[in-house]
Amino acid sequence: MASFRTTETQGNHDLFDAFGQEGCPVCVLVEVAVGRYMGSTNYDSVSDPDIRRHFERSHGFCNTHAHQWLREAFVLGTAHIYRDVLLVTSEQLRGQSFRSAGGVMGAIRGRKPAASSALEPSEGCPACAIREETESRLLKTLLKGLGDDTFVTAYAASDGLCLPHLRLALDAAPNDRVFRALRARALQTQETMIAQLNETIRKHDYRFRHEPAGEEKGSPQRAVDHVAGGLDAIGQS
Repeated sequence: MASFRTTETQGNHDLFDAFGQEGCPVCVLVEVAVGRYMGSTNYDSVSDPDIRRHFERSHGFCNTHAHQWLREAFVLGTAHIYRDVLLVTSEQLRGQSFRSAGGVMGAIRGRKPAASSALEPSEGCPACAIREETESRLLKTLLKGLGDDTFVTAYAASDGLCLPHLRLALDAAPNDRVFRALRARALQTQETMIAQLNETIRKHDYRFRHEPAGEEKGSPQRAVDHVAGGLDAIGQS
């Protein structure tokens, strides 16, 4: 009988590799997928008329992905995409006239008159679509893989899932064995984090500040990533 590793899909290979990296393996791979999408869009697709029209309708990227795009310094692609967006929104804005929403609080509470509604994107952020598709595919692969002993062992050696992805995985767990594997890894990760955070707090006491940093170094950032998810964890953008 062939071993699990020789018959696994690309998603299995990617997860095995991500298990050896710090943090939630799904967050790690989603960030890679979104980064690849952005690079491909910038270098190969930004001149495609259909893709440009999609960006016009989505108003480019959402807040999170727009700033991720900027960090990659995609100057020419940015100029193309956001020039088109501004041409469209400028034309829409010229056609609007005043209608009261009941003051600032009325607007904040969602009572949007026609003027602001016309400026809303008509399609979702394309990078969010990549994130959601990648998350769904990886979580399905992960849950299936946790039915195999080799996969369970590899997962147990990883940092496990962040809480946003853990909630999704626990809800979709196909059986008690998979549920318990997810829960056990999460509890071990959290116990380690709590101990490291306690040490960070202790060493901030003036009596112990002379002690060199140990494994607790960076634990506040790791705790935030675990609880909130990485940059592209579901629901973050």
